Amino acid sequence: MINTLAIGLSLGCVYGFVAVGFALIYRTTGVMNFGQGAFVMLGGMGAGYAGQEWGLPLAVSALIGVCFAVIGGLVLVLTVVLPLWKRGAGDLITMLGTLLFLVASENLVLNLMGSDPRPVPPIPPHFTLSAAGLRIDSQSLWIVAAAVVVSAGLGAFIAKTPTGVAMRAVATDQNVARLMGVNPARIAVVVFAAAALIGGIGGVLVAPLQFAAWNAAHLYNIKGFVAAVVGGVLDVRTAFLGGLVVGVAEAFILTYASSSYLDVILLGFLLLLLLLRPGGLFGRAVAVKY
Repeated sequence: MINTLAIGLSLGCVYGFVAVGFALIYRTTGVMNFGQGAFVMLGGMGAGYAGQEWGLPLAVSALIGVCFAVIGGLVLVLTVVLPLWKRGAGDLITMLGTLLFLVASENLVLNLMGSDPRPVPPIPPHFTLSAAGLRIDSQSLWIVAAAVVVSAGLGAFIAKTPTGVAMRAVATDQNVARLMGVNPARIAVVVFAAAALIGGIGGVLVAPLQFAAWNAAHLYNIKGFVAAVVGGVLDVRTAFLGGLVVGVAEAFILTYASSSYLDVILLGFLLLLLLLRPGGLFGRAVAVKY
């Protein structure tokens, strides 16, 4: 059981990276970005391709992978989100545009990098901690440490910095934010780049535990979205906690139940949560007026 919990926590941190990206973009721009899973895929595939095909050292290939993810975020916001905003498109149309970006990015990576999974070496020093029957890989520790630092730092940035105030102003009302001297388009570019950076880091960190693959974007997207809803999509810190919940639940389901029913159980839990607590397990309650 302890080993299952450890696996679930490391897996949950990866989902937490995606959930934090969902929450960051939605909290500051009001856009539900269903292209977030693509950033994780681009980070892992970019690092794996650079290391395997170009023979670059881990640090350089990891940086390239993160850069691929950030470029993907900039492409999404500059070619999809902002043009739709200028045309007055609604939230649903914008959300569908981000989903199309995810599909397009998977197909582009498939054609440019091939269908073979790409391995990424573990971050040195590589070791395994063993105590009382518990085995923890050093890569899992790197994932946990990075996830905690990113989520905590990002939460503090949004809450306490002038840029964070501007981001919240844009999320509340774009017209009022403009009157305050805030440029919503510029804030959107910053936010999407930051979310892509977070996703790319997550993709690079998880790739040593499981090969990076071109078709992994939709998987991370679904699990990350579930995690964001479970934790509360209005707060990056609680969204990360939602990732831990989903990761631990998935590990226990795979260990003690059946992988065949994994998605059914998780999505059933999500539906029940939406009915009972629309704001998430840790998020604020959502008031609905009829």
